[in-house]
Amino acid sequence: MKANFKRDWIKLTVWLLVLAGLFVAVAAKFEGIYGNQQQLNTIAQTLRSPAMKALFGPLTHASISTAIIFATEMAVFWAIFMVIFNYSLAVGGSRAQEESGLTEMVLGGHPVGRLAPLSAAALELLIADGIFAVITGIGMTFANMPGSDSNGNWLFAVSLAAVGWTFGMISLIFSQLVADSHNVSIYNYVFFGLTYLVRMMTDVSNPDNTWWSPFGWIEKTDIYIKNNWLPVALFLILGIVAFGIAVALNVNRDIDAGIIQVRGGKRQSRFLQGPATLLFWNQRSISLFWIIGMAVLGASYGSVFNSIGKLVNDSPVIKEVLGSNGVQALEKNQVLSFVGILGIIFTVLAVIGGAMVINHLYTEERRGYLQLVNTTPHSRYYLLTTYVLYGVILAVVILYATLMTTMVVGNSTLAHSLSIRYYNRMFVAMLPVLILFMSTLVCFIGIMPKLRSIVWILLGGSFVISYFGRLMDLPNWAMKISPFYWFDKVPIHEINAEPVWWLLTIALVLMVIGFVGYRHRDLAQ
Repeated sequence: MKANFKRDWIKLTVWLLVLAGLFVAVAAKFEGIYGNQQQLNTIAQTLRSPAMKALFGPLTHASISTAIIFATEMAVFWAIFMVIFNYSLAVGGSRAQEESGLTEMVLGGHPVGRLAPLSAAALELLIADGIFAVITGIGMTFANMPGSDSNGNWLFAVSLAAVGWTFGMISLIFSQLVADSHNVSIYNYVFFGLTYLVRMMTDVSNPDNTWWSPFGWIEKTDIYIKNNWLPVALFLILGIVAFGIAVALNVNRDIDAGIIQVRGGKRQSRFLQGPATLLFWNQRSISLFWIIGMAVLGASYGSVFNSIGKLVNDSPVIKEVLGSNGVQALEKNQVLSFVGILGIIFTVLAVIGGAMVINHLYTEERRGYLQLVNTTPHSRYYLLTTYVLYGVILAVVILYATLMTTMVVGNSTLAHSLSIRYYNRMFVAMLPVLILFMSTLVCFIGIMPKLRSIVWILLGGSFVISYFGRLMDLPNWAMKISPFYWFDKVPIHEINAEPVWWLLTIALVLMVIGFVGYRHRDLAQ
């Protein structure tokens, strides 16, 4: 476990600072968002719509406070981040460690038991989530939101930690089933997607059935209403059972092997003619998963457009002063502002989808998978170009498909549809930002591949600045650090061409540096 913390201390520090710090910061500022009872009632009415139930869960309590609205909006949202955090730690501490040969070296050369690596991974998750719970619980107490109480504050903190830890324990099961971290991640997110889908469907049809989804238990805590600790106990029981299953599977398999045997492929295939077709063949399933999943996400957001337009325009005074045309224009601008926020979220997720493909170049290089490819008459430029093009094209397709499903579903809920030009404008504005982050990753892979994780910090930091910067009263110079800042007026206003050109110029320079560096550095460096 000490070795795990020595390896992961930077990842743990960054994740905990972002997850716990941002959560507390938003809680402290939340009263300023919905400051009076009329605004609380308006957002409560929106949260009770079927679309919002699918996103955040049902809001059934009649009496509304700032704390209750905060818990309703943030529980599911932050639980997703906790699951991702624990998945990353669980895979890195189990299957990825076996792939690197570290587990075999430790078991073969040190006086430790067979279950030491698995137990260390589980303890690392427990300690990390425990630290998150302590920081968040104390921070929520100092935030002192109207309607909050000490029991609810600590229940919120502990339940978020518990849901992340439980899914981390389940990830340890998948780490025993399959023989590589890539497939473990696929199993993880398929399982998470199924539990999220069950939660979403049951919340809309019959919330009592949400108990069938482990992810749905986070809603059953009824924070600041009933403060129900039963879901926390269920998370702990499920996590302990999952760890027991992982232990049983671990002692019945060989190191660096999975319970599920790898099937032999065809000896020859006319389709596999080179690196490009090989990459497509290996990535086709996960690429389709990304596109369909993001399209569903876009449709979910689009389904609430009608409610967004009415957040502050239900006032008879506003209708009397502005008239019907003025209210319609104001509602349109509200929805377009929401599209601008969605554009940032979709771009971040699209970059993650495309960057994962480019990251595979270095991962497969380290594992020796590309040795046979490198012996063929293809230059390194061609190999890198293959991965970069596939990653960029995938990211672009993800972004555009998500915006289009948002438009289609969103327009079906609006009395006055939004023109496709607004969505195309948003898409074009986000392209240079997307390419900039992808180029930054290529630059790191070309010259300093071990530091490529910095890209995730830059991407996450830019998202936090753009999404929460104004809420936290960041100065203007800090807001300008994020490339998203330069397009914050889109799609309401036209795109400013100046930042487009200098962002693309920076991206081109980084891309060239990456290609030149990859051509000259030692492979598997």
